[in-house]
Amino acid sequence: MSKCLLPKVQPGQVIIMDNAPFYRSTPIKELREKAGCNLLFLASYAPDFNSIEHWWHKVKTAMRKELPS
Repeated sequence: MSKCLLPKVQPGQVIIMDNAPFYRSTPIKELREKAGCNLLFLASYAPDFNSIEHWWHKVKTAMRKELPS
């Protein structure tokens, strides 16, 4: 983040991240504050809003039936 992303952001810009725990760490918070940008997090994982998840569920269920226990 400090070598790739932060040199390209301007103070006041917004960075959108997923909910990986390390993005909420103190070092990341300090880097963000030093750069003067804001950080927003995506909504928590919601498979109901992602239609591909319904298909993956069907594929995984079919595979589990075929694989030995």
